[in-house]
Amino acid sequence: MRNRVIQRLQRGEGTDRIWLGGVGGTLILFWLFLSTAAFWQDYIMVWAVLYGMMNLLVFIVVYLFLARHVNGTLYVLSDMVEELIGGKEKIEFSPVEDTVLSKLQGQLLKLYDILQSHKEREQKIRKQLDENIGNLVHQISTPITNLQLYVGFLKRDDLTPTEREKFMSCMEEQAQKLFWLGESFSKISRLETGIIRLKPERQKVEAVILGAIGQAMVKAENKGMEISLSGETQAVALLDLKWTTEALFNILDNAVKYGKSGTSIQIAVTDLTNYIRIAVRNESEIKISPHEYHLLFKRFYRGKTNTVTEGIGLGLYIARKILEDEKAYIKAETRPDGMTEFTVFLYKG
Repeated sequence: MRNRVIQRLQRGEGTDRIWLGGVGGTLILFWLFLSTAAFWQDYIMVWAVLYGMMNLLVFIVVYLFLARHVNGTLYVLSDMVEELIGGKEKIEFSPVEDTVLSKLQGQLLKLYDILQSHKEREQKIRKQLDENIGNLVHQISTPITNLQLYVGFLKRDDLTPTEREKFMSCMEEQAQKLFWLGESFSKISRLETGIIRLKPERQKVEAVILGAIGQAMVKAENKGMEISLSGETQAVALLDLKWTTEALFNILDNAVKYGKSGTSIQIAVTDLTNYIRIAVRNESEIKISPHEYHLLFKRFYRGKTNTVTEGIGLGLYIARKILEDEKAYIKAETRPDGMTEFTVFLYKG
């Protein structure tokens, strides 16, 4: 029955044809009533009763056909919805025909696509959260183990004041690392799952750069480093003030952390056609090979030759994620003069 209903629907045998058939039958009966009444006026009451009964019969036939048609259509739509729930997209009515059923089918398919996209997004978010939790557990295991080790040392009675102070300092470093791990993972999760939504606006890059310099200045001074700024700082780009400052600070913090003590960090701003170029240059203690440039912006990557400097390898990854959400990008390279350069390209909008 279902196939027959679909065939009739696709041929256009819908409610309009049933209604037209019913109206046509009623008009024919009315014409016959008038014709017979003109010849047999003495039996007009009999013909009137017959006319009423025939009209009732036509109404019943039309009702039965309509009920069957509507029920068949509902069965087809029910099967279609059931197929969609099962994950199968099935076309029952011709999409090229301008009918109510084809339009309803189109709306159902659009709703299905929307629900599927939400489902895929939810699965992606859940997978990302699982990965973040796994990475976090893996990363915090080392500092926690170190803290337990140092606590065991501090319980000894034969420690000298110098040794005790050294272990306390090591414990402070590990606690600070745990704090930064938690803070960094919180930012990553909120950025990747869309909880944090950047709101880029066209504004001067000077405020972003000065904000990042202000946050990095204390560490730079502790290492005897200077930070210089030059170029077209009044240029305007599309950026979120808070999070672009966070991204640029992570880059500057990386330059301070791995830069040589007593050297200078240079920040140069250039106004290009479609982007504002911000270059951060420093004399790094660690040499980066060219094939490592693209790896620097991955999670937990800290360079093959970096075995001394403390870090967790998330700063540049966070910076990349923030810039990508602003249609900006970042790259790293070694200049001909030997200086390491991280270049940010902010979209002008």
